[in-house]
Amino acid sequence: MNEIVDKRFARVEKALATLVQSLSTYNPSTAHANDLVAADKELSQGLEQVSKHQANYAKIQELRATSDQLDAQIRDTLILLTTTRQELLATSSTSFPASANTVSYSELLSYARRISKFTLPSTYREGEVKSNSDTGEAGTNTPREPGSQSHTNGNSTPVAPLNGVDSQMTGTPSFGENSAVAAQSTEPPSQTALPTEWTQYLNAPGEAPFVPWPSEDIIRRGALASIEILINKGVDPATFDPEKSAELEAERKRIQEEEDLKRAEELARMEEERRKAMERRMSSSAGVQRPQEKSAFQLETFDDDDED
Repeated sequence: MNEIVDKRFARVEKALATLVQSLSTYNPSTAHANDLVAADKELSQGLEQVSKHQANYAKIQELRATSDQLDAQIRDTLILLTTTRQELLATSSTSFPASANTVSYSELLSYARRISKFTLPSTYREGEVKSNSDTGEAGTNTPREPGSQSHTNGNSTPVAPLNGVDSQMTGTPSFGENSAVAAQSTEPPSQTALPTEWTQYLNAPGEAPFVPWPSEDIIRRGALASIEILINKGVDPATFDPEKSAELEAERKRIQEEEDLKRAEELARMEEERRKAMERRMSSSAGVQRPQEKSAFQLETFDDDDED
């Protein structure tokens, strides 16, 4: 490239000198001027070619550096693969016993997924049968089978005797039957009952709702709330500084207290609205159903002499 540029510079100088000499001798020629223009044009093209050459050379150098870097990366990867293979070959194999379970984990998970909709929650309890004291009927502590009596026109007719006692009831029980019920209820039960403090641990409350995921309050007190605060601030949780955990915990508690306060205010407002609505309904119903004063019937005394 240097030789090409030097030749074109020399041609421009030669054409320019020829043109100047023709002008100094008062014998100008258009051919000399055209030769100078052509030489200048070739010089401009040569300079553009040099610029492209320099750009291509810089790109080649960059590609060479990238190639060297990739070669080093490939070499390191091959060394790592070789080392890993040697470690795998040096690792002793595990021998499973012959009595191992032949069920694969995928089949087990598929089975669990299919029966999950038919599985009762851990807090589910069947409804307890009402005792005889709640129903107002005579009997012992033994649960009564459903449908054991038929009701016709308000009368209760037993179908089968209960614990050997054949008691007939028509409407309201008599005084003798009430005394028999009271005497029988005072008898000690035949079965041994567990202490109350043991029963409350063995039997979970049946009315407790079953929720297969944590509640909102538990989530707002956990790490998910802290991660949400970091994301809202534009901080990546993966690059968060653990030394600032105290500040993050204080911020989370502050937000939780604000949410609890707003929730309490909302509940108080709703309760006040319900109370006012109830008062309006009661006042309106009281105005409609106000009892009318009964007019007293006055007896007039008539005198027999007045008729005459």
